[in-house]
Amino acid sequence: MARKENLTSLAFVVVVVAVTLSSSMDGVAGRKVIPVVEVTLANDGIYPIWYMCQMTDKADSLYALEPNSTYRFSFNHLAFPMRWCYLYINPRSHGFFWAYTVRSRCTRCFWSINKHPSLYRGDRGRWERQKLFMPPDFDIKKYALKN
Repeated sequence: MARKENLTSLAFVVVVVAVTLSSSMDGVAGRKVIPVVEVTLANDGIYPIWYMCQMTDKADSLYALEPNSTYRFSFNHLAFPMRWCYLYINPRSHGFFWAYTVRSRCTRCFWSINKHPSLYRGDRGRWERQKLFMPPDFDIKKYALKN
């Protein structure tokens, strides 16, 4: 019985230490224990685009992103985070893209959006073309437009 109590106490101590380190966000040598990922969408085109991003304050509807403006959100990198955004550039160019996946390996992910239906991701000094995709059951009519 004493061994079970010792294991329970040890588990409690491990949880307390993990929570303390997570809340302070500072680890050994100034590195963050749980990194914060920042995602920026930049409208580099000449027309407004409409967007919404999962698990943000802009997840319930489409919002306008005016030319030469940005939308930024951040989150704690826990486990295997994935975040998508939806873009409506024009009637022929709209769909979803992965704003962040574990494969991205960026902590400051920058997405430049222009008149093309593709996105350009600049992390670590390189740009990659990303295609928009549409799930077969997605209906844009379910989302009201907001400013």
